[in-house]
Amino acid sequence: MKFSKKITSLILVVVVFSSLFLVGCKKKPAEKKVSYNGIELTYYKMFDDSDVIDPIIAEFEASHPGLKINYKKFSDFNEYQRVILNEMAEGRGPDIFSMQNTWFPSNYRKLAPLPAALGTPDMFASVFVDVAYQDLVRPDDYGILQVYGVPMTVDTLALYYNKDHFEDRIPSQGKPSSTWEGIKEDVTLLNKEDNSFERFEVGGIAMGRSDNIRRSVDILYLLFLQHGLNFYNENISSAIFAGQQGGVSRYPAMDSIDLFTSFADESQKNYSWNEYMVDDDSVDKEVEAFAKGKVSMIVGYAYTYDDILEQMNLLKGKKESTINKNSIRIAPIPQLFDPDVSTSKRVTYASYFAETVSRNSEHADLAWDFLIELSKKKNLEYYFDQLHKPTSRRDMIDDQKKDPIYGVFASQIGYAESFPVFDYYVYKDIFEKVISAANLGGDAKTNLVDAQDLINEMLPEEGIIATAKAK
Repeated sequence: MKFSKKITSLILVVVVFSSLFLVGCKKKPAEKKVSYNGIELTYYKMFDDSDVIDPIIAEFEASHPGLKINYKKFSDFNEYQRVILNEMAEGRGPDIFSMQNTWFPSNYRKLAPLPAALGTPDMFASVFVDVAYQDLVRPDDYGILQVYGVPMTVDTLALYYNKDHFEDRIPSQGKPSSTWEGIKEDVTLLNKEDNSFERFEVGGIAMGRSDNIRRSVDILYLLFLQHGLNFYNENISSAIFAGQQGGVSRYPAMDSIDLFTSFADESQKNYSWNEYMVDDDSVDKEVEAFAKGKVSMIVGYAYTYDDILEQMNLLKGKKESTINKNSIRIAPIPQLFDPDVSTSKRVTYASYFAETVSRNSEHADLAWDFLIELSKKKNLEYYFDQLHKPTSRRDMIDDQKKDPIYGVFASQIGYAESFPVFDYYVYKDIFEKVISAANLGGDAKTNLVDAQDLINEMLPEEGIIATAKAK
C-alpha cells in the first residue's frame, strides 16, 4: 500500500510539471499569494526589441506581485559579450541572459541549472528538439545531467534561390538540386559569363570565399558535419579535425575545404564566385548580390529573408534594380548524398541563442520560473508571429512546416547539429584564414594542422564530458 502511494505521488509530480513546463495549458493549484516586493531581475538579450518581450514580462510580473524584470536589448555582439563577461567576473551581471548555443559546453559552470523541482533533462528532451538537448544539457561536477538553458528558437542553414533564374536556365528542374554534386551541375547552367571585371553577369552560387560571404565559416562547419568530421576527441581535451578519420570521408576537413572553395576556383567547372562579385565596402556582401540578381543561390538562416528584403528596399531607394520579391524561394540545405535514396543521415548546421540563468543570480529559482513561462507554447507561438524565428519546440514543428516562407527551417530542424566553439570570433578568424589560404593555392593540410594547433591552445587540459543522447 505504501509503495502504491509513492507511485501515485510520483505520477502527480510529473503531471504537474508537464502542465507547467511542457504544455502550459493548465493552471497551478491554488496557493497562498506571495509578495515579491523589492525583487528585481535583470534580463539581457541580443537583437529582440523590448516591445516583443515586454508583453510576456508584463504577464509574468502580474502573476508575481511586486516583481520587476528589467529588460535590456543589445545589438552589438562584441559589446554584449564584453559586458556580460566583465560583469560576471565581478560577481554581478544579469540574472537572465541569452548565450550562443555553441558556448554552453565550455561555459555552463558559470550558470545556474534548472532546479530539479521544476524539471528534468528527460522532460526537456520530450519538449525541445534534439540539438537543443545536445547543446544545453550538461553533466555537473557530480556527473548528474542538468539543463542549463532554454531555447526560444533554433535556426538552421538553408538554401535561398532565385526562382526566376531556375525557370529561365533550368526549367526542367525549376529548383536547386538536393546534393552538392547536383548544385555543381546547377551552377554551370545558371552562370552567365561576360567580359566584365567580375567575369559573371550572374553567378550560380555565393560560396568559396571568406572575405565576401557573411557566414562562410558557418557553411564550412556545416560541411564538416556533413562529412562526418569529429572535431574533438571524446572528452574535448584535444582538437583532432586536421587528420585522417573514418566515416563518410578519410580526410573530412580537407574534403570540406575543397568542396567549399571549389566554387571560387576558376579552374573548376562550378566556378561562380570571386572577390569582385560585391564591392569591398559592402556590409551585406552576398545578400546584396542576391538582392541585385547577380547570384542565383546563397546559403543563409531564417533571418536572411528579412535581410534580403531590407537590402532590396535600400537598393530601390538608390534607384537601383532588384529581383522580384516573389522570386525568393528557400530549399533545404543540400546534402552529400541524395536524401531520397540514401540511407545516410541528413545534416544541417544549427545556430541560435538560448536563455539561461547566471550562477551569480540571487533569485535563480525565480529566474528559471520565468524562463519556463517564456518557453511555453503560447508564448513561442506569439514570438514566431512577431519575429518569424523558427521553433525550438517539437509540438510546434508541424504547424510551422506549413508556413510558405519559413516552413523549410521547421522541416529540417530534426537533423540539425552543432559542436562546441570556445570563442566564436577566434574560431571564425582561424577558419577564415584557412579558407583564404586555400583560395591562394595554399597547402590545405598544413593550414588545417596550424589551425588545429591554435585551437588546442584554447582547450582545457581536463577536457569536457560530452552529453549522452536523450532517451
